[in-house]
Amino acid sequence: MDIVDHFAKFGVPRRPWLDVDQIKQRFHEVSIDIHPDRSLSDDVDIKKLHHKEFASVNSAFQCLSDTKSRVRHLLELERGCVSENVQPVPSEMTDWFTEIGLVCRKVDLFLEKKEKQDSPILQANLMGEGMFLNDEISEIHQKLQVELMKINEALKLLNPQWDQVGEDSVDRIDKLPLAELGAIAQRLSFWAKWSAQLGERSSRLMF
Repeated sequence: MDIVDHFAKFGVPRRPWLDVDQIKQRFHEVSIDIHPDRSLSDDVDIKKLHHKEFASVNSAFQCLSDTKSRVRHLLELERGCVSENVQPVPSEMTDWFTEIGLVCRKVDLFLEKKEKQDSPILQANLMGEGMFLNDEISEIHQKLQVELMKINEALKLLNPQWDQVGEDSVDRIDKLPLAELGAIAQRLSFWAKWSAQLGERSSRLMF
């Protein structure tokens, strides 16, 4: 299966960690001549070509600028196959799984109770409980951000090992720490999933 190399699209080396500001700069540089707004006077075929190329560049940018997507993409490129979507929760993250699951369940029950209240007065009385739950979510979410920062630092430490292995090396896959990167990708997947779940419930508590 052919996998599009988003790193090559932007002319940057394959690495677990990338400077997002640098990626933004490269996006602007690469897309400036193919942006659809610049092809208003071109014929239909050129417009279609620019739209297609811009969509490809934008897809590369979205992938490389997001840590979870970039790491997953790098693993797929190096292994030559698409990563599995279904993965078990790592043993070291089971406490997180339990804590976040309990909080989400409490919020869901509270929201069900709130939606059943027709009286504005009774809904107002629930405001304090909602604020308390939102504070609980915020506390866990902050701890999640700390874990994501740790992962970011771990990815930076892996960069030199990618720099040391030539892209055309025949035994490249054996020299790269793909098992370590895979473990990081697994944790990233759950951090991102749980962060989104907490964010969605926090938003619902505010309305």
